[in-house]
Amino acid sequence: MSHEPLAFALDVALKPPSPEDRTADAERLKFALKEAGLGQVVVPLDILRTLPEKLRKNSFSMTVVIGCIEKGLKVLDIREGDIFGIALDIGTTTIECVVYDLSKKMRLAAGEVENPQIRYGADVLSRMQAAMSGEGARLSLELLEGINSLIRDVCSGINISPQDVYALTVSGNAIMSHFFLNLDVRNIPISPNITAVSSPVFCSALEAGVSAHPNAVVYVFPNAGGYVGGDIISGMLSANIHKHKEPVLFMDVGTNVEVALGCRDWIMVGAGAAGPALEGGVADIGIKAEKGTISRVEIDRLTKEPRLTVISGGEPCGICGSGLIDLVSELFSNAVIDQAGRFNAADKRVIKRNEEPVYLLYASDSRELLFRERELQNFLRSKAAMFAFLYVFLRSVGLKFSDIGKIFLSGALGCGINLDSAVNIGMLPDIRRDRIAPLGNSSLAGASMVLTDSSLLGDVEKVVSLVTYREMSEDTDLLNILQGALFIPHTDPDILKE
Repeated sequence: MSHEPLAFALDVALKPPSPEDRTADAERLKFALKEAGLGQVVVPLDILRTLPEKLRKNSFSMTVVIGCIEKGLKVLDIREGDIFGIALDIGTTTIECVVYDLSKKMRLAAGEVENPQIRYGADVLSRMQAAMSGEGARLSLELLEGINSLIRDVCSGINISPQDVYALTVSGNAIMSHFFLNLDVRNIPISPNITAVSSPVFCSALEAGVSAHPNAVVYVFPNAGGYVGGDIISGMLSANIHKHKEPVLFMDVGTNVEVALGCRDWIMVGAGAAGPALEGGVADIGIKAEKGTISRVEIDRLTKEPRLTVISGGEPCGICGSGLIDLVSELFSNAVIDQAGRFNAADKRVIKRNEEPVYLLYASDSRELLFRERELQNFLRSKAAMFAFLYVFLRSVGLKFSDIGKIFLSGALGCGINLDSAVNIGMLPDIRRDRIAPLGNSSLAGASMVLTDSSLLGDVEKVVSLVTYREMSEDTDLLNILQGALFIPHTDPDILKE
């Protein structure tokens, strides 16, 4: 049963009692489950209360829903019908989920919602400050309300009840995981930065307050200390870092960049500021990838006119991270901007607004989409911070890009970017493109893996045991590499190929 989902249904036929066999009902059920290969299974009190009646009503044959708990297994329910599970990624900005039919291990639906905590601030620091001012319980409640609203909506969309959900896996950074569990976060930002818990947490949906069957198993991914939250552990699991013989690199890019380097014998993790380059925070026209968003940009080499790919077609209303990377790359390749990120005033689409150079990306009777020179400079600072951190992180353990077998991209950087564009502007190293693997939302992917295969709980423990956190903020080389990376692609292009 090692590859069963976190919750699964099992048909059992018990031997009826007799004058010669007076075994109690619960022990009779446990014996039948052991005969089915499950070993030790806990039968909780609420199941014991209904077990005698259900056994006799069904002639001692029934379907039992079993869930994985911290040490062993537990009977969650006695019922017939399909059972479902939900994988959750609690992001600082967005909460995403996927619903699975656990019997078939089939993905049924996905959904997302804005994290309602965002009204307390766009970053976790603002939210921790709010918690330190006495708003912690309210922050947890608002997060839970957002999650439950998402669960109800996505279940309604496929005509199932949240009561039919028997397992949930939850992945998020350390702060989001604490808020989800309504744990105290006030000690995290204060030296020595102690979390309430770092190990994985198993609880019931009732205990967590989640919209699901009350006995549903809730598994919250562990943190490994520092900036290594459950979302990074889950992401590394999805990339199978712990199974590679040679070193591979895993990058999760958001407001911060988290980098994991390792293999089956060791994993080193570091984190640093990346800025909002890929999260819509650089440009006024920057938005998340959705209908009406520019996702691709090409500039005609002869006419110099931009060709835009818009999600779902129609008039564009903004540009997402992948489109922004394309735009900067195309502007540079067509000499609309120079290596320092300054606009060429001679280009016909470079105009001025309030005495500031801007690039006219799109214009119609109803709107203009403008990319400002100061926004380009902000983008280059984010790009430089990310590359410099990556380069120095590798060099700190005596490795170069050429020593890495694979680079896995997660987060905003792993969602549909044009690798050639990213390499062209020096955001990524200039290596063979087949060595760069975009993963999309690896946190959600890892949560989905554990939801549908409980044997991977051991793999999570393995990943955590291999992790060492490396503090990079005081590395003296970081500033030197950063200065060169402020230019496109770099003042020393050969550094991108090392």
